[in-house]
Amino acid sequence: MLGTSWSVRNYGWLLPALPAVRSTRCNMPSRFRSRRLRAKAVVLQNSEEGEAAVVTQAEDFSKDWKDFGRCPPEIPPLVKRLIWEVKALEVELGEKLTFGGPRGCLQGRAKVAEEHRHRTFMGYLPDNEERLQFFSARQVACRILGCRGYLCKDCWLPLADCMCAKVKKFPLWSGIQLWIYMHPKVSNSDFLRKNNSGKLLWQVFGNDSTHLCVCGIEEQENAMWEAFRQSGQGSIWYLYPEQGNTHINEINLPRQIKSQMLECGKTKTTLNFILIDGTWTNSKMMVNRLQDRAGVTWKDQRMQSLSLTPEKHSVLHGLRPQPSLDRTCTAAATAQLLRELDLKDELSGCELGQAAAALDEGLKELLQALTIRLEKSGRAGKLTQYFSNF
Repeated sequence: MLGTSWSVRNYGWLLPALPAVRSTRCNMPSRFRSRRLRAKAVVLQNSEEGEAAVVTQAEDFSKDWKDFGRCPPEIPPLVKRLIWEVKALEVELGEKLTFGGPRGCLQGRAKVAEEHRHRTFMGYLPDNEERLQFFSARQVACRILGCRGYLCKDCWLPLADCMCAKVKKFPLWSGIQLWIYMHPKVSNSDFLRKNNSGKLLWQVFGNDSTHLCVCGIEEQENAMWEAFRQSGQGSIWYLYPEQGNTHINEINLPRQIKSQMLECGKTKTTLNFILIDGTWTNSKMMVNRLQDRAGVTWKDQRMQSLSLTPEKHSVLHGLRPQPSLDRTCTAAATAQLLRELDLKDELSGCELGQAAAALDEGLKELLQALTIRLEKSGRAGKLTQYFSNF
């Protein structure tokens, strides 16, 4: 199969027509319609390789998705399909898949074959939304395969360097929900990246108050927006440094929010905060994506954005320098958010300051773990000039 030329003529049968869109969603732009991608019907093995499908589909990756994706065990169909197709390369090439490099990318002949397929198929997709969904699913599938049995599911560090035992948990007040909106780009991949700080949120606060949503994974994005619809537009904000933002001391919160406690310990009103996790270029795209969908969901109303007023750089500044104080890592931004919310009269007594302090301690543990890894590889010299500041 690898010797076959990949062309529209040879593989046009891979692209079945899209099903009709349900009439109940006809008022929604095509890029937000719940539909099956053409990619979901892709089968990259021919009749001579019928065995490959049986072998690869016998493996269950649901637990890996639940662990790394912080999601229910039902793995998105497109991610599952792409995992199977990458695994099928083992049969086609007659060799085990190998992953390596700082991002844990596919290596060798399998990398060449998989990238060729990816570029070819991406060219067939006429819709930008379909391209994004296919791209995201492909990156997540490859990252899950590459990190299986290598990275810890919680701290995303190699199992030999796991830092989970050193991170102290602190329950976040139930009236706040944190959403890590993450870009999957593999060259600067935040998903399963070892020095990603967003993972500290569920390490410290747990899965009840912290949620991961990878941009372009349709099932995760739909679940996030369903939660937003239930909360209402007035209780959702995203953090991003841009002109015209609202500061924490300017937002209006229901005065009765603390008293709205149910018997189960949760509030009737939930405050949702979206943490944009990606490079600054990718982050701008994700902000535009949020605003576009907000306009559809709430009839041309925009989502509220927040700015923070940090007084110093994050402890990770030595590893990942930022050009200004208002640009910082995800965990440091969250800690600053909680500190500023703690100053609001409506939220006094919710122990948000203590939650921020617990997250700060988690950042220090992450810095130490990453520094040890750099020392092992002989690359710790560049950090020396920064350590005196922290």
